[in-house]
Amino acid sequence: MRPYSGIALLFVFVLFGCAKDTPSDTNQKAEVQTVLGELQHGFTLNANTQAKFDEGLLLLHNFEYDDALKAFEEATAQDSTEILTHWGEAMCHYKALWRLQNTEKGSAIVSRLGKSKEERMTAISDPIEKEMWELIEIMYGEGEFEDRNKKIKTHLEKLHSKYPQHQEIAAFYALSLIWSTEEYGDGSEDLRLAASIADKVTKINPLHPGALHYKIHALDGPTSAEDALAAADAYAQVAADAAHALHMPSHIFLALGQWEKVVNSNQASYEASVQRMVDQELKDGARGYHSLAWLHYGLLQQGKYAQAEKILNEMLVHVPKDPTKGARGYLIGMQSRQLLESGKIGAQTNLDLDTEVEDIGIEAKALRSFLRAQLAFESKEVNLINDELNWLRTKIDAASQIIDKNGAAMCAAGNSRYAPSENSIKISEVIVAQIEGLKALLEGNKNDFEMHLKRAVAFEDQTNFPAGPPKIAKPSYEQYGEWLLTQGRYAEAIKLFDKALHRMPNRAKSLIGKFRALRKLNQLNDAKSVRSQLETVLASADDEVLDFMEE
Repeated sequence: MRPYSGIALLFVFVLFGCAKDTPSDTNQKAEVQTVLGELQHGFTLNANTQAKFDEGLLLLHNFEYDDALKAFEEATAQDSTEILTHWGEAMCHYKALWRLQNTEKGSAIVSRLGKSKEERMTAISDPIEKEMWELIEIMYGEGEFEDRNKKIKTHLEKLHSKYPQHQEIAAFYALSLIWSTEEYGDGSEDLRLAASIADKVTKINPLHPGALHYKIHALDGPTSAEDALAAADAYAQVAADAAHALHMPSHIFLALGQWEKVVNSNQASYEASVQRMVDQELKDGARGYHSLAWLHYGLLQQGKYAQAEKILNEMLVHVPKDPTKGARGYLIGMQSRQLLESGKIGAQTNLDLDTEVEDIGIEAKALRSFLRAQLAFESKEVNLINDELNWLRTKIDAASQIIDKNGAAMCAAGNSRYAPSENSIKISEVIVAQIEGLKALLEGNKNDFEMHLKRAVAFEDQTNFPAGPPKIAKPSYEQYGEWLLTQGRYAEAIKLFDKALHRMPNRAKSLIGKFRALRKLNQLNDAKSVRSQLETVLASADDEVLDFMEE
């Protein structure tokens, strides 16, 4: 490889239908362009590997990890002496934003370069390659997951200072700031720094997929999302052939309560994932269930309950065919939200109340318990609610045992997005308090209900802002506010609905509750303003959803 020159090289990723054809071929196949973004970097590999490496790097920035890995593997097969192709392969097994790391496969890649770190580093002659490989040594080295993320951030911070014009170092530094932050989703200092670094990259290269992508992740909380709206609008166009890129703008749209855009983004993303599944002959687990869950939530917020239930039924058909951890987790959340938002489940929908949760996170366990408790409440079965409470408390206690003093999962939990965290424990405690409240109501004890809901609100105050469909399917502020409405405590209810709307703008049930409370207090101008918001949110809602307007 030639040394890093400091000169930006432009790579626009284009795939050709048949590389061996020439313009003179009468049967030349049409050129097929895959839109994944553009790179301007100084990584110069030999001609045999450059194109595949660039393809892999673009896919990596778009979080299309499986396809990125294939591209890097092909590049390595073409020339195994190129350090950066091995680097790319190892990067694909470290998905820190999702708390996923395949240590076994990553370590196997690391060992190709030598038995010890000293041997590996000595074998790399190019200075910048050596610096980039140090990332891999940290990723697959010793220490807790969160500690390694902080070391990665520190290393990239130094590299960024050393090579301030290097777009790839800048982009990965921005990502590392998001990986290592303890205050995700609220525009904290580190997240704002990540966004500003991404801005510097896009100022030079507005088509860099990583810079756009990471800015969205950095600012996808309701207090900061407005500042990433331009990036959200651009990203889906810049990387239009990456299913994840089609989904990512909806992080900003959801944080701002722009439900039509949430629906459109995730519809396109899900369809792209299905097309990829068909093209590559993949199993049902490759479906974009993440996008489908967001699409479902967006439709519920628009009051399109019937359409949302059709999507839920799709999930109930597809998930059993290939019940991956992710698919099961999304199914549980979608079932709970369908019942809570619409207030009913159609006769054609057979909920799966026994979805396996032992191997997925505490939040999924809590969501399943809340769904079961909700149904038990409707059928007035206190014993079933008690069973869920006892089971869930046991699971929370077990998860709490593997949380260290900093609120992160210890090694015993494994490097997994399903490992418990302080935030996931608090979310689960909210749900326990909500279930206890349902039990108290069923037993006719209003004072205990209010006590439990106050506790739920206190726990929810300590959780991160939702960066997607809420893990607390019925926000405690909203649940408490709706009860206060029934007690004629309208001013108190408004405060609760406002708290819910601060965390989740334009959430339909919270707007409806606030509208009702304002009207009861005869605050008609404010009620008119909220009604206007609701008319926008529910512009295409099912007919019966709008009945609240006349109540």
